[in-house]
Amino acid sequence: MSRRTSAPLAAVILAGISLTPAGSLAAGASALPAPAAAAASPATSSPAAPAPTFCTASGRYTLAVHGGYVGEAHPDWPDTAVRELTRRILEHGRERLAAGASALDVVVESIVAFEDSGQTDSGKGSFQNLAGFTETDASVMVGSTGRSGAVAAMQRLKNPILAARLVMERTPHVLFVGPAGEDTLVGLGAQALPDPKSYYRPVAEPEADKNKGHGTVGAVALDRCGVLAAGTSTGGTYGKLPGRVGDSPIIGASTFANEQVALSSTGAGEFFIKRAATRDIATRVAYLHTPLKQAADYVIRDLIGTADHSRGAIIAISRDGQIVFSSTGYGLLHGYVTEKQAPTVAVKVE
Repeated sequence: MSRRTSAPLAAVILAGISLTPAGSLAAGASALPAPAAAAASPATSSPAAPAPTFCTASGRYTLAVHGGYVGEAHPDWPDTAVRELTRRILEHGRERLAAGASALDVVVESIVAFEDSGQTDSGKGSFQNLAGFTETDASVMVGSTGRSGAVAAMQRLKNPILAARLVMERTPHVLFVGPAGEDTLVGLGAQALPDPKSYYRPVAEPEADKNKGHGTVGAVALDRCGVLAAGTSTGGTYGKLPGRVGDSPIIGASTFANEQVALSSTGAGEFFIKRAATRDIATRVAYLHTPLKQAADYVIRDLIGTADHSRGAIIAISRDGQIVFSSTGYGLLHGYVTEKQAPTVAVKVE
Protein backbone atom coordinates (compact mmCIF):
# COMPACT_ATOMS: atom_id res chain seq x y z
CA MET A 1 0.00 0.00 0.00
CA SER A 2 1.26 3.50 -0.81
CA ARG A 3 2.30 5.59 2.16
CA ARG A 4 2.43 9.39 2.14
CA THR A 5 3.58 11.85 4.75
CA SER A 6 2.77 15.54 4.96
CA ALA A 7 5.31 17.79 3.25
CA PRO A 8 7.09 20.52 5.21
CA LEU A 9 5.73 23.97 4.40
CA ALA A 10 9.08 25.10 3.00
CA ALA A 11 9.08 22.18 0.57
CA VAL A 12 5.55 22.91 -0.57
CA ILE A 13 6.55 26.46 -1.47
CA LEU A 14 9.14 25.07 -3.91
CA ALA A 15 6.36 24.20 -6.36
CA GLY A 16 6.18 26.35 -9.47
CA ILE A 17 9.85 26.63 -10.47
CA SER A 18 11.07 28.74 -13.35
CA LEU A 19 14.40 29.10 -15.08
CA THR A 20 16.27 32.37 -15.18
CA PRO A 21 17.68 33.62 -18.54
CA ALA A 22 21.04 32.25 -17.48
CA GLY A 23 19.44 28.83 -17.05
CA SER A 24 19.75 28.51 -13.29
CA LEU A 25 16.86 27.29 -11.22
CA ALA A 26 14.95 29.92 -9.30
CA ALA A 27 12.12 29.65 -6.80
CA GLY A 28 8.79 30.83 -8.15
CA ALA A 29 5.23 31.10 -7.02
CA SER A 30 3.47 28.11 -5.56
CA ALA A 31 2.20 25.58 -8.08
CA LEU A 32 -1.36 26.59 -7.28
CA PRO A 33 -1.93 30.31 -6.55
CA ALA A 34 -4.06 31.09 -3.53
CA PRO A 35 -7.60 32.02 -4.52
CA ALA A 36 -8.48 35.69 -4.63
CA ALA A 37 -10.83 37.12 -2.05
CA ALA A 38 -13.65 37.25 -4.59
CA ALA A 39 -13.81 33.53 -5.30
CA ALA A 40 -16.57 31.68 -7.08
CA SER A 41 -19.68 30.82 -5.11
CA PRO A 42 -19.88 27.45 -3.31
CA ALA A 43 -22.35 26.29 -5.95
CA THR A 44 -19.67 26.51 -8.65
CA SER A 45 -16.54 25.47 -6.81
CA SER A 46 -15.41 22.39 -4.95
CA PRO A 47 -13.66 22.38 -1.57
CA ALA A 48 -10.02 23.38 -1.57
CA ALA A 49 -7.62 20.57 -2.42
CA PRO A 50 -5.70 18.97 0.45
CA ALA A 51 -2.16 20.13 1.12
CA PRO A 52 0.48 18.49 -1.11
CA THR A 53 1.85 15.21 0.26
CA PHE A 54 5.13 13.43 -0.32
CA CYS A 55 5.67 9.78 -1.25
CA THR A 56 7.84 7.28 0.61
CA ALA A 57 6.47 3.93 -0.56
CA SER A 58 8.96 3.02 -3.31
CA GLY A 59 12.37 3.93 -4.66
CA ARG A 60 11.19 3.95 -8.28
CA TYR A 61 10.37 7.16 -10.14
CA THR A 62 10.42 8.45 -13.73
CA LEU A 63 10.12 11.79 -15.49
CA ALA A 64 9.92 12.36 -19.25
CA VAL A 65 9.40 15.71 -20.96
CA HIS A 66 9.08 17.00 -24.51
CA GLY A 67 9.55 20.32 -26.28
CA GLY A 68 7.75 19.64 -29.53
CA TYR A 69 7.66 17.63 -32.74
CA VAL A 70 10.62 17.63 -35.13
CA GLY A 71 9.78 16.49 -38.66
CA GLU A 72 13.24 16.56 -40.18
CA ALA A 73 16.80 16.58 -38.88
CA HIS A 74 18.03 20.16 -38.36
CA PRO A 75 21.56 20.83 -37.14
CA ASP A 76 20.54 24.21 -35.66
CA TRP A 77 17.50 23.09 -33.64
CA PRO A 78 17.01 22.24 -30.91
CA ASP A 79 19.84 24.64 -30.11
CA THR A 80 22.14 24.39 -27.11
CA ALA A 81 19.98 26.69 -24.98
CA VAL A 82 16.83 24.60 -25.43
CA ARG A 83 18.70 21.36 -24.75
CA GLU A 84 20.21 22.87 -21.62
CA LEU A 85 16.80 24.08 -20.49
CA THR A 86 15.44 20.55 -20.92
CA ARG A 87 18.36 19.03 -19.02
CA ARG A 88 17.92 21.42 -16.08
CA ILE A 89 14.20 20.67 -15.93
CA LEU A 90 15.04 16.97 -15.73
CA GLU A 91 17.64 17.54 -13.03
CA HIS A 92 15.21 19.50 -10.91
CA GLY A 93 12.47 16.93 -11.49
CA ARG A 94 14.76 14.12 -10.44
CA GLU A 95 15.64 15.92 -7.20
CA ARG A 96 11.97 16.50 -6.45
CA LEU A 97 10.84 12.95 -7.23
CA ALA A 98 13.74 11.47 -5.24
CA ALA A 99 12.69 13.60 -2.28
CA GLY A 100 9.14 12.27 -2.55
CA ALA A 101 7.33 14.97 -4.51
CA SER A 102 4.11 13.94 -6.22
CA ALA A 103 3.98 13.19 -9.95
CA LEU A 104 1.45 15.99 -10.37
CA ASP A 105 3.70 18.59 -8.74
CA VAL A 106 6.69 17.59 -10.85
CA VAL A 107 4.70 17.55 -14.11
CA VAL A 108 3.33 21.03 -13.42
CA GLU A 109 6.69 22.42 -12.30
CA SER A 110 8.41 21.05 -15.39
CA ILE A 111 5.86 22.64 -17.71
CA VAL A 112 5.95 25.95 -15.84
CA ALA A 113 9.71 26.05 -16.48
CA PHE A 114 9.12 25.55 -20.22
CA GLU A 115 6.36 28.19 -20.22
CA ASP A 116 8.49 30.79 -18.41
CA SER A 117 11.60 30.22 -20.52
CA GLY A 118 10.29 31.82 -23.72
CA GLN A 119 12.16 29.14 -25.68
CA THR A 120 9.24 26.90 -26.68
CA ASP A 121 5.74 27.29 -28.10
CA SER A 122 4.19 27.57 -24.64
CA GLY A 123 3.63 30.36 -22.16
CA LYS A 124 5.90 33.33 -22.89
CA GLY A 125 7.18 31.88 -26.19
CA SER A 126 3.76 30.96 -27.61
CA PHE A 127 3.10 31.50 -31.31
CA GLN A 128 0.68 34.20 -32.41
CA ASN A 129 -2.46 33.41 -34.35
CA LEU A 130 -3.30 34.82 -37.77
CA ALA A 131 -4.74 37.97 -36.19
CA GLY A 132 -1.49 38.67 -34.34
CA PHE A 133 -2.40 37.80 -30.75
CA THR A 134 -1.73 34.80 -28.51
CA GLU A 135 -4.16 32.09 -27.39
CA THR A 136 -2.81 29.37 -25.13
CA ASP A 137 -4.07 25.89 -24.17
CA ALA A 138 -3.07 23.40 -21.47
CA SER A 139 -4.27 20.31 -19.61
CA VAL A 140 -3.26 18.08 -16.73
CA MET A 141 -4.43 14.67 -15.46
CA VAL A 142 -3.70 12.37 -12.50
CA GLY A 143 -3.82 8.66 -13.30
CA SER A 144 -4.76 7.25 -9.91
CA THR A 145 -7.98 9.28 -9.65
CA GLY A 146 -8.78 10.37 -13.22
CA ARG A 147 -8.97 13.96 -12.01
CA SER A 148 -8.19 16.42 -14.79
CA GLY A 149 -8.33 20.08 -15.72
CA ALA A 150 -7.82 22.09 -18.89
CA VAL A 151 -7.94 25.57 -20.38
CA ALA A 152 -8.23 26.69 -24.00
CA ALA A 153 -7.99 29.97 -25.92
CA MET A 154 -6.55 31.86 -22.95
CA GLN A 155 -5.27 35.32 -23.90
CA ARG A 156 -3.85 36.76 -20.67
CA LEU A 157 -2.86 33.99 -18.27
CA LYS A 158 0.85 33.79 -17.47
CA ASN A 159 0.95 30.03 -16.90
CA PRO A 160 -1.80 28.01 -18.61
CA ILE A 161 -0.70 24.79 -16.92
CA LEU A 162 -1.26 26.33 -13.47
CA ALA A 163 -4.70 27.45 -14.62
CA ALA A 164 -5.45 23.88 -15.78
CA ARG A 165 -4.49 22.60 -12.35
CA LEU A 166 -6.71 25.26 -10.80
CA VAL A 167 -9.63 23.95 -12.86
CA MET A 168 -8.94 20.44 -11.58
CA GLU A 169 -8.51 21.33 -7.93
CA ARG A 170 -10.83 24.30 -7.37
CA THR A 171 -13.84 23.64 -9.61
CA PRO A 172 -16.16 20.70 -10.37
CA HIS A 173 -15.43 21.09 -14.10
CA VAL A 174 -12.74 19.92 -16.53
CA LEU A 175 -12.39 22.55 -19.27
CA PHE A 176 -12.60 26.36 -19.22
CA VAL A 177 -12.37 28.35 -22.46
CA GLY A 178 -12.14 31.89 -23.76
CA PRO A 179 -12.47 35.25 -21.99
CA ALA A 180 -15.35 34.19 -19.72
CA GLY A 181 -13.45 31.10 -18.54
CA GLU A 182 -10.36 33.23 -18.09
CA ASP A 183 -12.23 35.73 -15.89
CA THR A 184 -13.52 32.90 -13.71
CA LEU A 185 -10.03 31.49 -13.23
CA VAL A 186 -8.52 34.88 -12.44
CA GLY A 187 -11.20 35.19 -9.78
CA LEU A 188 -10.01 31.86 -8.36
CA GLY A 189 -6.38 32.97 -8.26
CA ALA A 190 -4.84 32.46 -11.71
CA GLN A 191 -2.21 35.07 -12.52
CA ALA A 192 -3.32 37.48 -15.24
CA LEU A 193 -0.84 39.44 -17.33
CA PRO A 194 -1.31 43.22 -17.11
CA ASP A 195 -0.03 43.64 -20.69
CA PRO A 196 -0.12 40.35 -22.66
CA LYS A 197 1.13 41.98 -25.86
CA SER A 198 4.41 43.02 -24.26
CA TYR A 199 4.85 39.75 -22.34
CA TYR A 200 4.52 37.22 -25.13
CA ARG A 201 7.59 36.84 -27.33
CA PRO A 202 6.83 34.19 -29.98
CA VAL A 203 9.71 31.75 -30.32
CA ALA A 204 9.16 31.67 -34.11
CA GLU A 205 7.13 33.53 -36.71
CA PRO A 206 3.98 31.89 -38.17
CA GLU A 207 5.64 31.51 -41.56
CA ALA A 208 8.56 29.56 -40.08
CA ASP A 209 9.50 26.08 -41.30
CA LYS A 210 6.89 23.73 -39.88
CA ASN A 211 9.31 20.82 -39.87
CA LYS A 212 11.95 22.57 -37.81
CA GLY A 213 10.45 22.40 -34.35
CA HIS A 214 9.74 24.83 -31.50
CA GLY A 215 6.56 23.01 -30.56
CA THR A 216 4.18 22.14 -27.79
CA VAL A 217 5.61 21.05 -24.43
CA GLY A 218 4.59 18.27 -22.10
CA ALA A 219 5.63 16.12 -19.16
CA VAL A 220 4.75 12.72 -17.70
CA ALA A 221 5.88 11.44 -14.32
CA LEU A 222 5.74 8.42 -12.03
CA ASP A 223 6.24 9.20 -8.34
CA ARG A 224 7.43 7.04 -5.46
CA CYS A 225 3.84 6.15 -4.56
CA GLY A 226 3.35 4.63 -8.01
CA VAL A 227 1.05 7.46 -9.14
CA LEU A 228 1.23 8.64 -12.76
CA ALA A 229 0.45 12.15 -14.02
CA ALA A 230 0.60 13.94 -17.37
CA GLY A 231 0.37 17.49 -18.66
CA THR A 232 0.64 19.46 -21.90
CA SER A 233 0.87 23.18 -22.75
CA THR A 234 0.98 25.08 -26.05
CA GLY A 235 0.45 28.32 -27.92
CA GLY A 236 -1.00 26.32 -30.81
CA THR A 237 0.03 25.99 -34.42
CA TYR A 238 1.81 28.54 -36.58
CA GLY A 239 -0.59 31.28 -37.70
CA LYS A 240 -3.75 29.44 -36.62
CA LEU A 241 -7.15 31.00 -37.16
CA PRO A 242 -8.31 32.95 -34.08
CA GLY A 243 -10.30 30.72 -31.76
CA ARG A 244 -8.78 27.50 -33.05
CA VAL A 245 -8.21 24.88 -30.33
CA GLY A 246 -6.05 21.81 -30.91
CA ASP A 247 -5.49 18.65 -28.95
CA SER A 248 -3.39 19.99 -26.06
CA PRO A 249 -6.36 20.85 -23.78
CA ILE A 250 -8.36 17.77 -24.77
CA ILE A 251 -8.10 14.91 -22.29
CA GLY A 252 -7.55 11.66 -24.21
CA ALA A 253 -6.35 13.41 -27.35
CA SER A 254 -3.12 14.86 -25.96
CA THR A 255 -2.88 14.53 -22.18
CA PHE A 256 -3.93 11.22 -20.65
CA ALA A 257 -3.06 9.23 -17.53
CA ASN A 258 -4.52 6.22 -15.76
CA GLU A 259 -3.11 3.69 -13.32
CA GLN A 260 -1.00 2.03 -16.04
CA VAL A 261 0.36 4.73 -18.36
CA ALA A 262 0.78 8.49 -18.76
CA LEU A 263 1.09 10.26 -22.12
CA SER A 264 1.50 13.70 -23.70
CA SER A 265 1.47 14.59 -27.40
CA THR A 266 2.61 17.21 -29.89
CA GLY A 267 1.83 17.69 -33.57
CA ALA A 268 -1.18 18.33 -35.81
CA GLY A 269 -3.83 18.49 -33.10
CA GLU A 270 -6.87 17.97 -35.29
CA PHE A 271 -5.81 14.41 -36.04
CA PHE A 272 -4.98 13.64 -32.41
CA ILE A 273 -8.49 14.78 -31.53
CA LYS A 274 -10.14 12.70 -34.28
CA ARG A 275 -8.17 9.64 -33.24
CA ALA A 276 -8.50 10.23 -29.47
CA ALA A 277 -4.84 9.35 -29.77
CA THR A 278 -3.51 9.04 -26.24
CA ARG A 279 -6.70 7.42 -24.97
CA ASP A 280 -6.49 4.92 -27.84
CA ILE A 281 -2.91 4.03 -26.93
CA ALA A 282 -3.84 3.56 -23.26
CA THR A 283 -6.88 1.47 -24.20
CA ARG A 284 -4.80 -0.86 -26.38
CA VAL A 285 -2.44 -1.38 -23.46
CA ALA A 286 -5.28 -2.00 -21.00
CA TYR A 287 -7.68 -4.15 -23.03
CA LEU A 288 -5.55 -5.77 -25.74
CA HIS A 289 -2.45 -6.08 -23.54
CA THR A 290 -0.44 -4.52 -26.37
CA PRO A 291 3.08 -3.46 -25.34
CA LEU A 292 3.22 0.30 -24.82
CA LYS A 293 5.77 0.92 -27.59
CA GLN A 294 3.77 -1.16 -30.09
CA ALA A 295 0.52 0.61 -29.20
CA ALA A 296 2.14 4.02 -29.48
CA ASP A 297 3.76 3.30 -32.85
CA TYR A 298 0.49 1.94 -34.26
CA VAL A 299 -1.54 5.02 -33.35
CA ILE A 300 1.16 7.62 -34.11
CA ARG A 301 2.96 6.14 -37.11
CA ASP A 302 0.39 3.86 -38.73
CA LEU A 303 -2.81 5.82 -38.09
CA ILE A 304 -1.84 9.50 -37.79
CA GLY A 305 1.26 9.25 -39.96
CA THR A 306 0.43 6.76 -42.72
CA ALA A 307 -3.38 6.64 -42.82
CA ASP A 308 -4.02 10.32 -42.07
CA HIS A 309 -0.91 11.68 -43.84
CA SER A 310 -0.34 13.91 -40.84
CA ARG A 311 2.40 14.48 -38.28
CA GLY A 312 3.02 14.32 -34.56
CA ALA A 313 4.70 12.55 -31.67
CA ILE A 314 4.12 11.37 -28.11
CA ILE A 315 6.00 10.65 -24.92
CA ALA A 316 4.73 7.90 -22.63
CA ILE A 317 5.73 6.09 -19.46
CA SER A 318 4.27 3.12 -17.67
CA ARG A 319 3.93 2.24 -14.02
CA ASP A 320 6.48 -0.55 -14.44
CA GLY A 321 9.16 1.85 -15.66
CA GLN A 322 8.89 1.78 -19.45
CA ILE A 323 9.76 5.01 -21.27
CA VAL A 324 8.43 5.29 -24.83
CA PHE A 325 8.71 7.87 -27.61
CA SER A 326 7.01 7.67 -30.99
CA SER A 327 7.04 10.11 -33.92
CA THR A 328 5.81 10.27 -37.51
CA GLY A 329 8.97 12.17 -38.46
CA TYR A 330 12.55 12.51 -37.31
CA GLY A 331 11.55 12.74 -33.67
CA LEU A 332 10.79 15.31 -31.00
CA LEU A 333 12.81 17.24 -28.47
CA HIS A 334 12.60 14.95 -25.47
CA GLY A 335 14.34 13.99 -22.28
CA TYR A 336 13.97 11.52 -19.44
CA VAL A 337 15.39 10.63 -16.05
CA THR A 338 14.80 7.82 -13.55
CA GLU A 339 16.12 6.75 -10.17
CA LYS A 340 18.84 4.84 -12.06
CA GLN A 341 19.36 6.89 -15.22
CA ALA A 342 20.94 10.33 -15.41
CA PRO A 343 19.12 13.11 -17.31
CA THR A 344 19.19 12.33 -21.04
CA VAL A 345 18.15 14.78 -23.76
CA ALA A 346 17.69 13.76 -27.40
CA VAL A 347 15.72 14.48 -30.58
CA LYS A 348 15.80 11.46 -32.87
CA VAL A 349 13.23 8.73 -32.24
CA GLU A 350 13.75 5.24 -33.65
